Amino acid sequence: MSTTGDLIFNVFAQPTARVLSIGATFVAGSLVAYQVVKARREEREESGRLVASSQTRRHELLRADPLVGRESLLAGLLALLRDVPAPTGGSLPVDAAEGQAKIVVVHGAAGVGKTTLALNAAHRVKDSYPDGQLYVNLQGDGDTPKTSGEALERLLVSLDVARDDLPADVDGRAALLRSLTNDLRLLIVLDNAHRTEQVRPLLPVGAGCSVLITSRKPLAGVALRQAVPVSLPDESEALDVLAHYAGRERIAGDPAVALQITRFCGRLPLALRIVGSKLAQRPDLSLSRMQARLSDERLRLRELVFDDDSLHACLMLTYRDLEESTRAAFGLIASLPAGRLTDWHFERIGPAGGAAFATCDELIEVSLMEAAEGGEGEEGGEASTGYRVHDLVRVFAAEQYELLPPQQRRRHEERLVKAYRDAAVSLAAQRAPELGAEVPSGSIGDLGPESAAGWVSAEQERLRWAIGRARSLDMNAEAAEIGEAVSYFLDDIDLPPASADWLFDASPSETRPRVLASLRRARASAAVAEGAPDTALTLLARNGLDDGRDDSADPVGSARDEMVVSRAYAAKKDFREALDHMTTAVDRLRATDDTWHVLNSLEKLGEFQRWRGSPESAERSQREALRLAERTGDLRARARLRRTLAETLGYLRRPEEAAPLLESAVHDFRVLNDRRWEGASLYALGKIYRLLGRREDARERYDRAEEIFGPMGERHWVGRVTNARIRVLAGMGRLDEAEARARTALSLFEQVGDEMWQAHTQRDIGWLHIKAGRPETALEPLTHAIDVTERAGDAYAGSMARHLRGVAYRELGRYPETHADLEAALGVYRAGSYEWNEAAVTHDVVLALRAEGRTAEADSLAETTAAANPVFIRMRGRDGAEAVPDED
Repeated sequence: MSTTGDLIFNVFAQPTARVLSIGATFVAGSLVAYQVVKARREEREESGRLVASSQTRRHELLRADPLVGRESLLAGLLALLRDVPAPTGGSLPVDAAEGQAKIVVVHGAAGVGKTTLALNAAHRVKDSYPDGQLYVNLQGDGDTPKTSGEALERLLVSLDVARDDLPADVDGRAALLRSLTNDLRLLIVLDNAHRTEQVRPLLPVGAGCSVLITSRKPLAGVALRQAVPVSLPDESEALDVLAHYAGRERIAGDPAVALQITRFCGRLPLALRIVGSKLAQRPDLSLSRMQARLSDERLRLRELVFDDDSLHACLMLTYRDLEESTRAAFGLIASLPAGRLTDWHFERIGPAGGAAFATCDELIEVSLMEAAEGGEGEEGGEASTGYRVHDLVRVFAAEQYELLPPQQRRRHEERLVKAYRDAAVSLAAQRAPELGAEVPSGSIGDLGPESAAGWVSAEQERLRWAIGRARSLDMNAEAAEIGEAVSYFLDDIDLPPASADWLFDASPSETRPRVLASLRRARASAAVAEGAPDTALTLLARNGLDDGRDDSADPVGSARDEMVVSRAYAAKKDFREALDHMTTAVDRLRATDDTWHVLNSLEKLGEFQRWRGSPESAERSQREALRLAERTGDLRARARLRRTLAETLGYLRRPEEAAPLLESAVHDFRVLNDRRWEGASLYALGKIYRLLGRREDARERYDRAEEIFGPMGERHWVGRVTNARIRVLAGMGRLDEAEARARTALSLFEQVGDEMWQAHTQRDIGWLHIKAGRPETALEPLTHAIDVTERAGDAYAGSMARHLRGVAYRELGRYPETHADLEAALGVYRAGSYEWNEAAVTHDVVLALRAEGRTAEADSLAETTAAANPVFIRMRGRDGAEAVPDED
């Protein structure tokens, strides 16, 4: 050791020599460094001059593929790499963690373009590293990743170390690398790093050196690193990548299909490069044919192969290194219908909940899954970590899952089915108290009443999966119980057409009366929603509802059946029967203390009371329902009740009270990500703003509602929004546009077969004819509207149509018909709290009397009404042939 020490201290400064003399391993490396440095010095001295370092540059970078659509990422990386200080040539630390070299880790999922980004950056910063740029492929994405010793050999040979002079061990080679690079300005590119342990010995320490590492893992264990995550390109950038490989003219020829191709590729650059290269090689292969070949999710990975590029092979190299338990859990989750992922899903698959976090960590570390930004918390509750899986990764993992032994898959699937059963029943028990006895302890974790509807809505496709899988696994009791639980959330989910009979079917072995009744009620409710109310009535008649049977044995079930029967009659446009049955349901449910169903029945009762001409009763019912919703803590129910109550307040001419309720409902439905109800609330808010005279605000809300309903294919709702625009446009004097909207709305309602809304639109068409001075052409559509609404028992809508027809008759001088219609409308309005409507109709009666020369009667009626109804005075001079209905 004394000889070794003498050699070190003869060559190096004392601080450096002190560090390098620590341990035999570092001494051996320093000896070689000494020999290399001494040999170079002697060579230069023999030549009589020093060789400038610029003459010994080493350029070993691979050729870089073109970088498309990543300008911002590249700019950030260049800024990091160009900021290179001058080498200090100071003392040499033993550990890279104490060094000053810049370490940059470019990390991201397989196929996202890390190497292309890194090589492009390295080529552009050559001038900042005059002593060279070295490249080593660490083959972390291959079958046999390079060892640290092999990588060090490559680097040291590039630095002119003879192979015979290389230390035998990794620590010695690492020390030699640090010694040789300490006073250099050198860039080292370490491509496809496998793990931190592989990279750590390869790091220089000199201030003038930088290391650019690419890896699927962020390599958090590398000291002083700067991480550059590489995510997916956006849609525009993805199109650029596809166009670069397929040909820009070709993509420009059919951009819509090209965009769909990028979506099928999940915007993954490797997939886009493969598809683009295939298209370039095959001019006969149209974009449409390629789109069709990619459309089948099960076959998509087979298409993503070209020459040496294969997405399947790329993913397999990462997948096979996962723990066996991680592969199984990930595969099962990938096999489920796509949707949000949280800790709950991983915790319910493995036998031990604690292992779930290790599974998630492993998948995130290798970029097969990423944490959702900010998490995906349950509505109104504590945030839960959320995760995202790329579509192509999900397809790949699901394929690998199918290759697992059947018994292994069965164990995982049985466990997950039971977890869905426990969670669904636990949440349903908050709405159906009798299910409380079926709830296992600790089955839903942090989920509370405020998140029940949100959780079921988010998991609805997987709950359907659980029902089907349970049946396949002979878990028929669990299948029936999941179906029963889901039946209490039918207003919160979207059932596929004609799926209810299968979802809510019971196996022949199912004999529990409660379960059978719930499943039958669910099929009836679905039949109402699908426009088959008679089917619903037939299903519930089998339960004895309409056959005179005593339902005292199951009062709760009987009351809930009454709710469905009421809705069935409403769907048949028989609002008289609907009101009677819902009144019965409310009374029975109150007696059974069934809070959730009381609030839901009160909501509907209020609607039917309003339609039957009792808005003051409707307000009482809906305010009580809203109080119950607020007490239960269900955010969705509260938002829905605020919307419903606001509509009733609009009928009562109290828009200033309705507006804040609707604004709150819009906000809550947006938080809940319930687009349908958000759109419905925007539609209702538009009407309220119109009543407040805020027509531009009303138009803006209608625009936003249509932007929601249009892409959803909701023709009924698009029709309603189109209808709502009629009065706004007419109030602005744009009658031609209003008539065009009316024709469009009528066509939409005819397409969907909605007779009631056809009648409402015919009423508005009649009014437009009156306003345009064509009262004779108004009679037919108004008469049609009256016939339909009276047949349905919608007293309020019928009165609106009679009012307008009375005005048309007055304009035609047909006074007996005028008074008959106007008096019929007044009868309905006087029976309810419709002061505004009563005042408006009375003004038209007064005008008719004056037109007939019955001035004294007109004056007497005006005087009497003004004394009893202040609204009459405020709308002095109103003429129904000119004014916009519902507006002062």
